[in-house]
Amino acid sequence: MIFRVLILLATSVCVWTLVSPRATGVEGSNHAPDLKSQSVNFAWSMIYPQKYKHKSEAEIAAMTPSQRVDEWVNEQLHHQPSLSDDYDLVIKKYILRDGLKALPRIIDIMDEYDLSRFSEGKGKRGERFDACIILFSYLDELAVRLRGSENGRRAIDSLKRAIDRMRAAGYERKELYGKWVYGRLEVSVIYFQQAEGINDTDEAIRNTLRLEKSTRIADAELLEFSNFLVARYPEYPSWSERDFIKIDEAGKPMPGLVVKKLQRFYEAYLEFKKTKR
Repeated sequence: MIFRVLILLATSVCVWTLVSPRATGVEGSNHAPDLKSQSVNFAWSMIYPQKYKHKSEAEIAAMTPSQRVDEWVNEQLHHQPSLSDDYDLVIKKYILRDGLKALPRIIDIMDEYDLSRFSEGKGKRGERFDACIILFSYLDELAVRLRGSENGRRAIDSLKRAIDRMRAAGYERKELYGKWVYGRLEVSVIYFQQAEGINDTDEAIRNTLRLEKSTRIADAELLEFSNFLVARYPEYPSWSERDFIKIDEAGKPMPGLVVKKLQRFYEAYLEFKKTKR
């Protein structure tokens, strides 16, 4: 996922943590720091220092999907992060359970970021957009592939419209608009491309098949396999938690994502291979 939130203060942290959840620690742990969202709320809390009170988990559980999205956005805008604070993770847990039900509110907020109607910074629409594209990425990578449903396609189309508006506003010209808004465009493009094709969960499946089954999958086949899963099992990102480990490639260690439970993915891969015969 990818995005420079504050021009110099947050640039070095935010770009990588928003490109991918690979930098967010062990995904299966409820205590793993959510660095992707922490980078955002740290930067924005420096700009908009406001009193913000956390709710109890019972209060979050009682919310509607739309209210939980709003709570996530408020958290990103107003809260000073702490590595010992798991409030982001609590909200995220319930939104991942909401799945596609969270999308209508996410789409509304992404559509509000309209540079033809509002100037940059007005109503914090850009910051709210940033918070929602993080959720967009989480849902696609950890809950359900968005391109596999009508509402998911609407969310992808909403993100594409936002990208088109940013390009029309000249945000590709980094020398004019700076790293901040250019980074927002760059992150949005990456999330859009992942939603339309191979995302980090697909990469984790490929890595694990190679490690546990000695099966190597080229990019073209991985995209075909991803499309097969989207068509038949769009919820496949929820089949297993992921982990971040060291993978030896030609004797050279490199970091990579893996799925913790491969079996369902392997069975689906064998099913996919039968369709190719």
